[in-house]
Amino acid sequence: MTNKILLLPGWMTGLKLYGKYDNLSMQFGKIDTDAEDVCIIGLSLGALVALRDWNGKGKLILVNPPLPKRNVLIWLIRWSKFILSEGLFLERQKFTKNPFKYIIEIVRCVKLLLVDFSKRLDEIPKENLTMFRGRNDDFFCDDEAVQFMRSKGFQVIEIENCGHNWSENIEKALNL
Repeated sequence: MTNKILLLPGWMTGLKLYGKYDNLSMQFGKIDTDAEDVCIIGLSLGALVALRDWNGKGKLILVNPPLPKRNVLIWLIRWSKFILSEGLFLERQKFTKNPFKYIIEIVRCVKLLLVDFSKRLDEIPKENLTMFRGRNDDFFCDDEAVQFMRSKGFQVIEIENCGHNWSENIEKALNL
């Protein structure tokens, strides 16, 4: 795989990486490719978009996906705890300044969190998907998510010394 696409949630407009990578491009909110020689790396809610939109070609890497399906109220409580613990990571993430786009993306987020991806995961060949999880992510990609993905037969790689936010350790683990 020479081409990698990092898929980020739609309310973001950028992410400062720890290094520069020639074979990595960023997309926001949806996948814009039909290429076969590509690896889609979905981060957080971007992982759910990747699952939803994947064309069955290439590889999927899910980084800290909010799985399995849970009540939206539970996700809201977890998001609040996440903000208090890890914060929004403002020095590395850039968010849209357009309030209308932000609201639209929040609605899309809630809709994504309401989807049960169990059947979709059953359709994906085990060799085409790997999940990476920050070992300290206790909010969105927790132990329940790890057990869920392992029960589906997927490889789960836990990354030490990182939580939900993008980190240098995640980049190293992804071998960017």
